[in-house]
Amino acid sequence: GVSAAAHGGARGVRAGGQATGATLVAALAERVRATPSIRVESNAFAVDLAVRHGRVCGVLACHSEGWVFHRAPRVVLATGGVGGAYARTTNPPEATGDGLALAARAGALLADVEFVQFHPTALAVDADPAPLLTEALRGAGALLLDRRGVRFMAAEHPLAELAPRDVVARAIGARIAAGEPVRLDMRPALAARPDGFPTVLALCAAHGLDPWREPVPVAPAAHYHMGGVVTDPAGRTSLDGLWACGEVACTGVHGANRLASNSLLEALVFGARVARDVAGRDLPPLPPVALPDAPAVAGEIGAGLLDAITDESRRTLYQGAGLVRDGVGLLAARRKLDRLAVALDALCGVGPADLAAVRRWGEARNRLLAGRLIVHAALARSESRGAHFRTDFPQEDPAAQRHRFTLTDLTGAAGPLSGDAACSIL
Repeated sequence: GVSAAAHGGARGVRAGGQATGATLVAALAERVRATPSIRVESNAFAVDLAVRHGRVCGVLACHSEGWVFHRAPRVVLATGGVGGAYARTTNPPEATGDGLALAARAGALLADVEFVQFHPTALAVDADPAPLLTEALRGAGALLLDRRGVRFMAAEHPLAELAPRDVVARAIGARIAAGEPVRLDMRPALAARPDGFPTVLALCAAHGLDPWREPVPVAPAAHYHMGGVVTDPAGRTSLDGLWACGEVACTGVHGANRLASNSLLEALVFGARVARDVAGRDLPPLPPVALPDAPAVAGEIGAGLLDAITDESRRTLYQGAGLVRDGVGLLAARRKLDRLAVALDALCGVGPADLAAVRRWGEARNRLLAGRLIVHAALARSESRGAHFRTDFPQEDPAAQRHRFTLTDLTGAAGPLSGDAACSIL
């Protein structure tokens, strides 16, 4: 097995070098394409869940040919995480919090939304997403060095470089915030496993770096969301007709700080559980419903302003609700994100909107809502625990409870901002 941070033993199993996740996704995608009963809609963007009398009954989506209402008694969210809501992330461009936002607007119960894990060692280069340098490097002996070339993690935690991710990420982040670059010396790991890290070597080479010769610069980046849509052991959410699995779900198995590779196990286990539960249910037929009106979206004319809103929202979340938080910063982030939501709302209906425009608007809308949900939850947790660290409440509070809430708790009497309301089928 492979060693990884905070694991009690070398239990990790790898595939494709360090591309285990990509290998799993490729295998699953191949099975999907080979299954005749599955139709893949590749040029479409899910905009809202349709809700009638508290039950999810379909999905409103924009396709290349226009708006389509997919009527369905069973809807499963498997949309991934929220990394793209942050300015610096290891997540792919599609990870914009879409599933979290869809479920929130529909009224689903959410939990642990404040717990966003930052990977300690993303390559510190000008790239979006930030290239990930796997934890297995440190498991194989790679060392973190300060600006003087001195190892520092041994003084931070008994497990040194293999301390929990939040500990390592904060130690790196503190030095970077003080103006000191941090570098990862991979040479011990490469010497121990010369053929073990082809993905890492390719990433470094693409950015003109040679880890065989010298340490490479690293910095933390948003990586994984422990929170999400509350589900039971079968993947059922608080809304009839809606299931969730993978990173969009909050199963509770990761607590406040996921261990490396456990998300892959979670996705496989709960994905199978959802499939069995959905297949085993004899649901009643859906009553007739009206096709919902297509929402007003920001068209091509507003594209420049939309991109500016997105960039500002990502920076705001990274600075105010990132690796290290405090009440003042969180309140400032909340005010800024609320203003950006109003600005986004003002763009709706500006110019014609094709699929590309709807996707741009939809992802901006979802990023903003995901960010506002994270900030709301972080303000509500007046302690530090796992990936949630507040300098104004640096200790764990043994009496602290799991925080469950719905979008109504965020918007309150003031009402929704920027299309936060669910798509209601009358």
